[in-house]
Amino acid sequence: MLAPDAPPRDHPTVQNLTVLGSALIATLFLLALTMLVGTAAFHFLVWRRTSLPSGPVRAAADEQVTALVLTCGRWSSLALLLLAGPRAVGVASLLDDRFTLPSRLATLLLRSGWGIGLFATLAAAVISYVGYLGVAKKQPWGWPLNLIGIGLVGLGAGLQGHPADAFSQLTFAPLFDGIHALSTGGWLGAFVLLVLAERRLPAHTSSPWTDPLGGMLERYFSVSEALAAAVVLTGLFSAATHLTGFDDIQRTQYGRLLAGKVGIFLILMALNEFHRRHAERKARTSERPQLVRSLRFEAGLIGLILALTALLLDADPPGVNEVKAEVFRVAPRGAVEFNDVVP
Repeated sequence: MLAPDAPPRDHPTVQNLTVLGSALIATLFLLALTMLVGTAAFHFLVWRRTSLPSGPVRAAADEQVTALVLTCGRWSSLALLLLAGPRAVGVASLLDDRFTLPSRLATLLLRSGWGIGLFATLAAAVISYVGYLGVAKKQPWGWPLNLIGIGLVGLGAGLQGHPADAFSQLTFAPLFDGIHALSTGGWLGAFVLLVLAERRLPAHTSSPWTDPLGGMLERYFSVSEALAAAVVLTGLFSAATHLTGFDDIQRTQYGRLLAGKVGIFLILMALNEFHRRHAERKARTSERPQLVRSLRFEAGLIGLILALTALLLDADPPGVNEVKAEVFRVAPRGAVEFNDVVP
């Protein structure tokens, strides 16, 4: 509830620290989300379909990869649960500070699609965690629960979208945002899992066709193009929704951040294409160490893209009404009306 003697707006330094703190939390939240989706995508789309001959090499690799999948799945689920609260507070702190933080938080969670999306993401994290516990105990319901959790992740990400859309009317944007989140998690998250798996699996360059890394790369790049295409198409839709014209790219912070993200994304796509053409061969030859360094560099670019995405989520898009204005229209009961607030 807004106090009668509402405090003046925060000092610019405090506002900058608030934005940076919110961006840091958003980066960790996006990383957890990407890893949760990527873990399931790696299991179903990459490892289960990796062509390796049966024998001790395959059995040992199965044991190591299963342990990695369980670890990443459980920790990413727990991270989502732990970061959901700070993420909500971070978004609410960016709303109009003429309302108290509890009022802004209540409005965001209880009277917007963003809040429904956050609750769907929380449900996905709980269901996924239980699912991975079932997988660890070799229960038949473990992986089906995880798939339900991934579906809820898409629903939650779609409803959350950009915080500036939190109080806007429902459109097709949540559908595209949900597909964008799942395709991004499947494409980038699975790649990070692949890089992590390489650290656990020994090289078999003396017997190339039994080398797990070569087999994983072959399978990953057979599906990565479709996932990347989905990321590009849904990303273009989001950019068209939030930009009013090409001038916004130069004149607004959102546009400049978007341009930087697109630039790094193009570098990532170029690296991805290079690896698609040469990685499988290099993984099975003496060039493997150079390949591993290149794969890790690409994984670092993925982290940078997630950080820029977090900054985009906290920047005001020029093509959407700001949440700071919209929040007054759905203010919690007991708060003063918009017209009663002295600018």
